[in-house]
Amino acid sequence: MRQHLGQGFTPSPLMGVDMQRYRWIIAGLLCLMGMGLRAVTRIVDISGAGQYTSIQAAINASSPGDSVLVYPGRYCESVIIGTNNIYLFSQEYLTNNPDYIESTIIDGNGNSLCLRIMENIQNVLVRGFSLTHGRGVFLYPNSLSRFENCYVFGNSSLDGAGINVGMGSIYLSGVRIYDNYAYRMGGGIYIYGYMGSVNVTFDPVNRCSIYNNTAGAGQDIVAHSINNDLSIPLEMFTVANPSSYYATAFRASGNEFELLIDAQAFHHQEINHDLYVSPEGDDANDGLSPATALKTIRTAVYRVASDSSNPKTVHILPGTYSRTANQQVFPIPLKSWVRVRGAGIEDTQVVGEMDPFYANVTNIALEVFSSFYQSHASLEDLSITSAGSDNSCAIWGFKEESLQLKNLRMHELSPDLIAIITITYASNCLWDRIIIEDCTTDGMGLLYSDGYITGIIRNSVFRNAVNTFVSNEVWGDPLVWIELGEHFLLENTVFTNLAMSDDDSQALSFGGTYTTPTQRQYTIQNCLFSNITCNERGVIFHGRDYPLMNIVNCTFAGQNGNGEALMVNGIVNISNCIFYNNRSKEIAINPMDGSGITTTLTLENNLIRNGYSDIWPWIGCTINYSDTNITGNPLFLGGDDTNDPLYYSLSAASPCINGGTPDTEGLGLLPYDLAGNWRIWDGRIDMGCYEYGSEPWVDSDDPVVPELPAPKLAAYPNPFTVFTNLKIILPSNRCNDKTRVTSASIDIYNIKGQKVKSIALDPGKAGEQFSYWDGRDEAGKQCSSGVYILNLKVNGIGALSKKVTLVR
Repeated sequence: MRQHLGQGFTPSPLMGVDMQRYRWIIAGLLCLMGMGLRAVTRIVDISGAGQYTSIQAAINASSPGDSVLVYPGRYCESVIIGTNNIYLFSQEYLTNNPDYIESTIIDGNGNSLCLRIMENIQNVLVRGFSLTHGRGVFLYPNSLSRFENCYVFGNSSLDGAGINVGMGSIYLSGVRIYDNYAYRMGGGIYIYGYMGSVNVTFDPVNRCSIYNNTAGAGQDIVAHSINNDLSIPLEMFTVANPSSYYATAFRASGNEFELLIDAQAFHHQEINHDLYVSPEGDDANDGLSPATALKTIRTAVYRVASDSSNPKTVHILPGTYSRTANQQVFPIPLKSWVRVRGAGIEDTQVVGEMDPFYANVTNIALEVFSSFYQSHASLEDLSITSAGSDNSCAIWGFKEESLQLKNLRMHELSPDLIAIITITYASNCLWDRIIIEDCTTDGMGLLYSDGYITGIIRNSVFRNAVNTFVSNEVWGDPLVWIELGEHFLLENTVFTNLAMSDDDSQALSFGGTYTTPTQRQYTIQNCLFSNITCNERGVIFHGRDYPLMNIVNCTFAGQNGNGEALMVNGIVNISNCIFYNNRSKEIAINPMDGSGITTTLTLENNLIRNGYSDIWPWIGCTINYSDTNITGNPLFLGGDDTNDPLYYSLSAASPCINGGTPDTEGLGLLPYDLAGNWRIWDGRIDMGCYEYGSEPWVDSDDPVVPELPAPKLAAYPNPFTVFTNLKIILPSNRCNDKTRVTSASIDIYNIKGQKVKSIALDPGKAGEQFSYWDGRDEAGKQCSSGVYILNLKVNGIGALSKKVTLVR
């Protein structure tokens, strides 16, 4: 076990002496050293038998070249080495007995660093200690140290809970790093070389072990922006063939390197089988069935195999999952080729709670789920909220490939430092049926990316959010701020009831200020941008590299403020859209801060409130304004509630009906509109995101309901996620009181026969009438996924029934 100290280290005069047997020799040498010898060995013994009872006191008294010998005991202190050429060791060095490692403990008292080596401190040796119950070991920039035969375990920290190397140099020999927890990155070891040099060397003979650590990202190792490939010869690592889930090369732009792990043994083998989690489970179970479910989601993801040929699912059974209820640990890191799937957004609720250890740490956000350098990870069918945190994020990700987010509800979160969904540098994402609602922030908002994202957002709802930030000097962050990459599709999505308090801030920003390798292509179709309040533009789609943009069948309505409803630049084609807002202008061309990017804006078959005069041009840009555009009032269906999903659908008198482009080939639209109707009806498409008068669209799994005798009841879309439209035909009233309709309603029952809601109808209205069900019960609570029965009652008697499927 004894190893050479390495270049630059000079052993103390007492190294190699058995301290237990020769205390009289030590005493004599100490006297001689005190009379003028350069190097001194200082004895620390918590029992009081040595010169010092505190390690720190001995180090403070030391000069360069001195040694500090520590006798067994638990030393509850945070040790700081701020002097060059200090040698700190236990009796393990003198005896080669590893028992001294376990019995000589530096205890960080739960919230302090066990040991730190200060900036610019050189030639420090640490050997033969257990470092635990603190925030691990931290090496400051430009330090040079060597650690031998130490155990680093049971520590918690933001990054690098075992060892955090911050632009310093370290030689590791025979060090075991295990069972540590980092809230953000690198549970075992975090190596940070960004903006400075870092050098980490692992002894290839007296090998280290790194295993069973956990973190929000990079469970065991994260190396951030080092200068070359890092060779990591180990005795033991967590798993064989580790993925980026365990060891991550965190690369800055233009800095390519790899982590080359060569381990001789492995802590455990991942389970190549679906796993189950239950609030009543136990992490001592195997997790292979609901009856033997695990308790914590993190444990299930950690254990399940990442298998691209046969992806696995972590099934989260119904219930509430939180730190206080069942010891959940956050963040919960997602894993490549693993689907984390709840039982539905009403049945599976994840309540993020900050660990008390970090509750008072500034500039840190609660992250519920994280995904770091993963590929084809998936999170589905659950709701996410938080408790006890004023700065909360539902999902944080970095460098993701094909991240899938499906059927999720994120609500009552309070984003500040980062948004509810914060994803940076992600490609080929698919986000489908996402609901983000009921949020207040004074910082970041609903969606944010600080690096390019490519992919699809569809069938989603972003509503009821406000940014309360106010400043006379700077503008507030938009509620949606996404840096888009080469391609992006936004379709069948609602942005409604969003507000910015600051007087010069925009609400929604899609695009980017950096040049991408190829021309960006954005498609925005069948979307509703309504009830957006801000004094700058409501929505902006833009790019510095002249993007190609198609905005089709969208409705921009009910917006308020001094700015424009929409701002764009590049090669922009807008067709079949409605612009009807209480704003100074409807459309503006973005000059990109005078960068000289010209814009060609083409408008066809749109309703624009005041026509061409509602467009704010820019010097050198071209506007092609077709005579197929119309002006005036779109005559929406309206109603008492502007947040009703159908408020901005078309009434029978709307001039937008059949006002879209005659040729619908190549539009690339989904077959259904925002309400679930057929997107193209009567051989011509309507303007805006709703199609008037069409039958409900159904796919092959939901065949068209055959014609029924009067009365009639139809529901569409079916299955549905956010709401289903109800089309009712009541029998006509006749003079005979026996056949007159005096009452009518739709009673909604779950599959158990329990009544969940009743919707009153107008009994005096013969022919068609419309209503909708938003998937909530009488108390306003969202119902869980499943099959429901719509029972149409006329004069208190059941007339007919229809099944609908709610998919959360």
